[in-house]
Amino acid sequence: MSREEPVKESSAQSSPANLSRKRPASERTIQANRRNALRSTGPKTERGKRTVARNALKHGILAREVVITTGDGEESLEEFHDLVEQLCEDYKPVGIVEESWVQTIATCWWRKARVIRAENGEIRKRLDTLAVDGALRNSDKGSDA
Repeated sequence: MSREEPVKESSAQSSPANLSRKRPASERTIQANRRNALRSTGPKTERGKRTVARNALKHGILAREVVITTGDGEESLEEFHDLVEQLCEDYKPVGIVEESWVQTIATCWWRKARVIRAENGEIRKRLDTLAVDGALRNSDKGSDA
């Protein structure tokens, strides 16, 4: 009983693995990056240095989704950063793991406060609707008499 071998593509370019590979940086690009890096001065103040030390935790997807900065429900990014600073002062995290825990505490705290505000808003809206409905029913009863 003969078994057929699967047909292998001879073109290396058609492989999905090859399509996603990046070309290595040229020596010229590497040297330009090194020259540009020498011009970087970084933060000067202690607060700036503390802030930059946590950039990986504050930027990117997590930071963009934690604080709503547009629309009707806009929140204060400064207030969130102040919360993180206060938590850092209280917990005094050492290392990336502890800094991550503090960031997680701040994120959970912030989102919990948002949920409580949303819950209160929904309850108020429902109570207002009930009050209006009740007033309309009462006015309908009064006009029937």
